[in-house]
Amino acid sequence: MSDQTGVLLAILIGVVLIVGIVLLVIPEPSERAVVATERLDVAVLAFRNSSSWRGAEETLRGRVESKLVGEAGVNVFSRSQLDALLIERALGTSGIIDPATAVEIGTLTGVSKLVTGTVYAVDTLSEPTTICVQWDGGNCVEEAAANKYSVKLLAQVEVIDARTGRIEQSTDTSGSAESTVRQGAAFGSYDSLIASAADKVAEQVASHLTSTYTRELRFGLYEGYKVKGEGYIGKGETHRFSASDDVQLIVHFTRVEDGDLFDIQWIDPSGAIVDHAEDVVMDDEWQLYTWALSTRAPGRYHVQGWIAGSLAFDAPFTVSP
Repeated sequence: MSDQTGVLLAILIGVVLIVGIVLLVIPEPSERAVVATERLDVAVLAFRNSSSWRGAEETLRGRVESKLVGEAGVNVFSRSQLDALLIERALGTSGIIDPATAVEIGTLTGVSKLVTGTVYAVDTLSEPTTICVQWDGGNCVEEAAANKYSVKLLAQVEVIDARTGRIEQSTDTSGSAESTVRQGAAFGSYDSLIASAADKVAEQVASHLTSTYTRELRFGLYEGYKVKGEGYIGKGETHRFSASDDVQLIVHFTRVEDGDLFDIQWIDPSGAIVDHAEDVVMDDEWQLYTWALSTRAPGRYHVQGWIAGSLAFDAPFTVSP
C-alpha cells in the first residue's frame, strides 16, 4: 500500500468514526438536577496512617474534603469547626471513631455522614527509562536517558452514619501517579506525586458517595421533539407556550438506581396539582412527557419532577392565549 493510499484510508476511517459518533450521540437536555435521596451533610475526619510516609494521611484527607466540596448535593462541614470540636472533646488523639463518638459528632454538628479511613501503604519506585527530546512530524527522532518516578497510594475509606454510628461503606481504594524526568534534571520530591495519587483516590470516594446517596438527571421543556436512538432531541426549548401548544418535557436519567420511582406533577397557577404521572425508571433511560394545553387557562404553571421521593426540579412556564 502506498503512503498516499494509507493517508486516504486513514482519513476515510476518521470520517466514518465521526459520522458514527454524531449519529449515536444524543444531545443532553440543558437543565441538570442533582438531588440527595437522604441528607448529605458530610464531615471529613482525620485519616489514620499506617504507611511509612509521614503526612500522607493529611494529604488524603485534604484532597477528599476538597473534592466533596465541589460535588452537587453534598454539604461539607467546616474543617476548622470540626477540628476545634474534636480537640475539645479529645476525640482526635486516638484516631478511632466508635459508634457512640460518631453519634456525638453528628448530634453536635448536625452532619449526617462521617468520612474517615486509613492510608495503609505508599509505594514509591524509581526506574531508568528514556524520554523523547525531539519530534518531527509526530515521530520521535531523538531519545535521551531518563528516570521514571512513580507512586501508588493504597487506602481504606469508611463512610459512617452519624445518626446511628454504623459503618455504611468500607472500601479499599488506590491511586497512582508518575513523572518522567531526563537524567540530570531535578525531580523535586515524591510529595507532588502523592498529592496527585490522593486526588485519584478522592475522585473515587466522591464518585462512590454521590452514586450511593444522590441521583442525577437532565431535563428540558420544548415545543417539539424528535426520536433518536433510545432517546429524544428537543426542538425549540422554551418556558413560554400558547394554548395551542403541547408542552414536551424530556428527561434523561443519567444516574439513578434501577427501579427508582419518578413522579411528574403539573401544577396550575393556583398551586393545585392538575395532572400527575408516575414511572419506574432505570439508569440511562429517556422519558418523554407530553402535556396538552388546549383546555388550560392562561397563566403561570409549574412542572415538578420527584425521584425516589425527593424533589429533583421545579420548572415554571407560562401559557398565553
